[in-house]
Order: sequence, then C-alpha cells, then structure tokens
Amino acid sequence: MPYCENCGKQINPEAKFCGNCGSPLNIVHEQPNVNISPQAAQPFSTTPSLQVWGEKNPPMPTSAQTDSENILGAVFLRKPKSLGRWDSYSGVITSKRLIFAQMTSKMIQDATKLARDQAKAEGKGFFSQWADQLKASFNYSQRYLSMEPSVILSETPGNFEVVNNTISEIKLKLIKKGNAEIQEFEIEFVSSMGKHKFDMDQRDENVKLLKQVYGERVKTPFGYSYGLRVGL
Repeated sequence: MPYCENCGKQINPEAKFCGNCGSPLNIVHEQPNVNISPQAAQPFSTTPSLQVWGEKNPPMPTSAQTDSENILGAVFLRKPKSLGRWDSYSGVITSKRLIFAQMTSKMIQDATKLARDQAKAEGKGFFSQWADQLKASFNYSQRYLSMEPSVILSETPGNFEVVNNTISEIKLKLIKKGNAEIQEFEIEFVSSMGKHKFDMDQRDENVKLLKQVYGERVKTPFGYSYGLRVGL
C-alpha cells in the first residue's frame, strides 16, 4: 500500500486525494508482468554463469575421464631374504604407476590351500597337486587385474608404488639359484624414487608385458628381442 507524501498516512492506491490531509496524490502504478521467464526471474548473482556448450563446442571431459587409470598386467616377484626365504610381491602395472603389492603369509597359505583343494576335487595325483600349489602364488597375483589401483595400494601396509614416468631403467639378468637347472630373472627397477630389486620367473609373457609398457627402458639379456627369446 502507498503512503501520502505530505502526512505519511497510508492511502488507497486508487484514491486521488489523501483521506487524512486532503493533499492531491501522484501515484505511479506498476506495469503488469509480461511473460517473464523463470530464468529471467532469478535473483541477481555475482557468480559468473557457466557456458552452455552447443554442437560446435563439445562438453569438456570430466575428471573421471581425464584421470582414468587402467591396469595393464601383473608379474609375480620375490624379494630374497636370508636362509633361502623370500617375500612375495605382485608387480601390478597400470597406465600411471607400478604398484608393489606384498603377499602376506596368510594370503599365500589361502592361495595354496585353495589350489590344493581344487586339485583334489579334480582327482589329480600328489605330484599334480604339488605343481598346482607351486603355481598358486603366481595365479593369486592375477586377481589384482580386476581390482581398483587405489584398493590394491591400501590392501596391506607393505604395499608401495613407483610412478611410471620416474622409471629410467628396468634391468633383467638371468641367474641360477642353488642347484636348480631352471634359470630365473633378477630384475631391478631404477627410478628417481629409488631402486628395487627382485627375482622373477623366466616367462616370455613377463618380459613382453614390461617391453610393451616401458619400451627401451627394459634392458634384456642376450637372446631376447622385444620380450621374446630368439633361437632358444
């Protein structure tokens, strides 16, 4: 309701004179609303408006798209200790980093028991059961292929990572352990984040995976070409 400019009394908007003091009134009536869109009716904001992308401007990629990390493969590693013992690791290679996931004694025992039980259920003999148990640790590392990298890294306190672009060299050397006729690799990861040395089975697929990811940074021994043995 408007007020009289002379006496301040509240007045009827349609009146031409103040009912209290009789002063003439000069009231400017508001124009009726004309199709005000909901967007135009929004209160003024100092926050800059977001650009609306049309066909000529495709949407910007989300953080999930730009920061995606894919698991490329895994290799089974052993870190030698005293008296012929070792710690077991899975080297999980992603598009961004190399995660060293330590396999605890409990994890290895569970994997071995599962392999033994499966071999028995399939009716395998003693030696076949034993062979399956030896493969259990390697097969167990393959479970990481379907896990999220962040989950792998936090699985056990002994897990750690090395960023791929900090790795300058991966050295492979063929060695024999004790009286064993089968050779295996001594593998050393050289990085600005440190050096890490392990033993690794002599498997062509391991070398090929490393070559595919790290290229010429992988130094193979004589007789290997792009991760495969030649003439052996």
